[in-house]
Order: sequence, then structure tokens, then C-alpha cells
Amino acid sequence: MVYLMTSLPSLTFGQVPPISIDEFNHDAKSQLSARHYRLLESVDIQKMNESEVKESSIASLFSELQEDLTEIRNARTEKRQPSLGRLPKAVISGNPLQREENIIKWQWEELDTIEVGKTFTFTEVLVYKLKLQLLIRMNSFNEARGAEILASVVDPQKNKEGK
Repeated sequence: MVYLMTSLPSLTFGQVPPISIDEFNHDAKSQLSARHYRLLESVDIQKMNESEVKESSIASLFSELQEDLTEIRNARTEKRQPSLGRLPKAVISGNPLQREENIIKWQWEELDTIEVGKTFTFTEVLVYKLKLQLLIRMNSFNEARGAEILASVVDPQKNKEGK
């Protein structure tokens, strides 16, 4: 794990990802045991509840985040204020894009807290992959494409007429 972590580029919140997930997985596969690689391969920030990773702080972070996101959706449909367990209320303010960016930044900061003092451990490798996925997600946001998708949902007839 020492060589893997020292050979990877550093990650900074808001930057363009310096490495792809495929490149990361290739490096990890060649430098981790088969068991560790299998666990690492199952890590996907979008599917953390289904992951085999049982690292308690990471698992609880994503479990509690999922509960809060469910509560936000339920509160919105019931026209009430959400009762959040882990997410700070300030994170969920703003338009949908700002909310998503705030949640990603909050996740990044929580992952920073988890990896403190865990140098050259499997936890550090897991956190690196999750942070890389956060950077990739954040860099996938495209305002123009998002506006097109929103317009097609809000007024599907207009979208058909434009073609």
C-alpha cells in the first residue's frame, strides 16, 4: 500500500481529476493483494450501500448520507422542513446544482476526517478512490447540458417541436 499511495497523484478538491478510475484500478490491481483489490473494486460512491466495504466510518458516513437524502426527498414531497441526521442544513441550500456541489464538498471534508492518521492503510486507499469519484462526478457537471435536460423534462412538447 505504501508504493501505491506514493505513486498516485495527489487530489485537491475542485481540480480536474489527474487520473481516471481505470488508471487507478490498474495501478491498484498490480499493487494490492487479490482480497484487498476485490474489496476496492466494489467501492462505488453511487452504490456504497451495496459495497462489501465494512470500514465502519466510511460505511456509516454513506449510510447516514443516504438516510438524509431520502429524508430531504420525503420532506420536499410532504412540503415540510427535513430533519437531518448528519448533513448540515447549510449544505442543502441553493439551487439543485449548488446543493449537489455542497454535498460533494461536505463528503470530501468528511473523507478527510476519516483518513486522518491512516497513512498507508487500506482505509487511505478507499478514501482516495472515493475522492477520485467525487472529483469525476463534480467535473461531469455541464450547465448547458443540464439546462437542455431540464427543458426536455419541463416541456417535452417543445423539445419534440425543436427537432
